[in-house]
Amino acid sequence: MANALLAAIVESSDDAIASKTLAGIVTSWNRAAERLFGYAAEEMIGRPIAVLAAPGREHEMPAILERVRRGERVDHFDTVRRRKDGTLVEVSLTVSPVRDGHGRIVGASKVARDITERRRAERERELRFGELRHRVKNLLALVQALARRTATEGRSGAQYRDAFLGRLDALAVAHELAFAAEGGADLATLVGRTLEPYAGECGAAAVTVAAGPAVTLPATKVQALALVLHELATNAVKHGAWSTPEGRVRVGWRVEEAADEVHRLRLRWQERGGPRVAPPAARGFGTRLVEHAAAGELGGPAELVFAPEGLEAEITVLLG
Repeated sequence: MANALLAAIVESSDDAIASKTLAGIVTSWNRAAERLFGYAAEEMIGRPIAVLAAPGREHEMPAILERVRRGERVDHFDTVRRRKDGTLVEVSLTVSPVRDGHGRIVGASKVARDITERRRAERERELRFGELRHRVKNLLALVQALARRTATEGRSGAQYRDAFLGRLDALAVAHELAFAAEGGADLATLVGRTLEPYAGECGAAAVTVAAGPAVTLPATKVQALALVLHELATNAVKHGAWSTPEGRVRVGWRVEEAADEVHRLRLRWQERGGPRVAPPAARGFGTRLVEHAAAGELGGPAELVFAPEGLEAEITVLLG
């Protein structure tokens, strides 16, 4: 009765359970083993267990059997085995000695559990941790660069604080949008959220976001574009259209589909109603940041035109 119950438990187990002689010949094979490895019981009983050895791992089975002969139990040994169809499966093995009525070791029992999903989840977690470390490292480097560059612009303490915090706010918006959806961020939302503080300060009529096609901006480009928009907006407040009550800024975009299948986003910034504009004698950090971000992270040039009636900028973003 006890043997029958034990056999029923083994047969109904979700884990692959098999037994073998000390020479590695299979003596039992449950249904879960059939499902996991693809071999029916009649195909495996009487055959060497070595048929499951994955390329490059042929040494593992003799080594495990040698430990079993010494009376050792092998617990949770993660490895790879080969199915009947030749595909590989990641498994966790527990191998125990089997003794006869006199206590002599006559074979081994093996329990194999499919850990493919567990290992996939572990690799994905490691990848995400690595990506997070990389992003944090880059973010800290960017914050340090912003702090250094902002300090070199000759501002007073209060001006430095406001400029630096403004850039950090732009970064915060970009990261919030980038992480809200793994696939990227909606361009209209990014533009609206980045310019929202200026609309409140300068008046809602001072900002016009022209209708453009729906665009999902890749997460890798959200941060750079948010900083570019912030720098353009900051410049408009200090020197451009938003430095006067009548000033207006219009933001619009279009998408170009090229023959090389690389779509290009053309974002246009246009200022009107502000003081007369003249090309600057020297490029400040804000201008350099716009040009560097566009040419680097965004993948396209930034064209700044200092027209007398107001600054015009066209930012190109490679969408892939």
